[in-house]
Amino acid sequence: MPVSPLVTRRRLLLALVVLVLAVAAVVAAVTLRSTADPAAAASPSASPTTTSGAGADDEVEPEADTPGDDGSEPAAPVTSEEGDAEPGTATDKATAPEPRETLDPAPFGTEVTPEPGVSVTVPSVKEVTGEANVPGEVGGPALRFAVELTNGTGKVLDLRTVVVNAYYGPDRTPATPLLKPGGKAFEPEVAVGGSAGGAFVFSVPTEFQDQVELEVDAGVGKAIAIFTGA
Repeated sequence: MPVSPLVTRRRLLLALVVLVLAVAAVVAAVTLRSTADPAAAASPSASPTTTSGAGADDEVEPEADTPGDDGSEPAAPVTSEEGDAEPGTATDKATAPEPRETLDPAPFGTEVTPEPGVSVTVPSVKEVTGEANVPGEVGGPALRFAVELTNGTGKVLDLRTVVVNAYYGPDRTPATPLLKPGGKAFEPEVAVGGSAGGAFVFSVPTEFQDQVELEVDAGVGKAIAIFTGA
């Protein structure tokens, strides 16, 4: 007996429904597996491992100073007596230079002995017009002092540390040194029995050129010579 077209159509529809359900089941199974695998992979590290003893967040309190096992008291902090000293006491006294000896003022042209064997004199003082050659110098009325040193010590005399300063007026105002005209420094040294000369120019107002004082420091360890006059 031949199958009717209606029965054939129903069979095809039923087969199609079964196929769709099968495909849906496969897709659902694959989806569930893909979502379940990351959870399974992450599960071993989900819960932290605990260990016995104090936890990481436990604070360890510092031990208080307690008497020793033998009943002795803890040692007291050590303080430095030097650190408690006030400034300007022993240290300053140790480094303070000793006062230099200054000889009594002598007139220009007089020979002065700041050290045995060393003599200093100022043979001439001349009025000049100072010239400004370097920054800080001011031209105008000035005095030029000739200074001579004689070496009778029996050894070469070092003149590199000789210092010459001038002052004027009743208040001993420091005079400004100038290079010109005719300024000349000492040679670095003077031989045994020899003499050395230098010329030193200082700016001095005309009204005070009769109240002048020249200071010659012949070097470390020697007394300071003072010359005065007009």
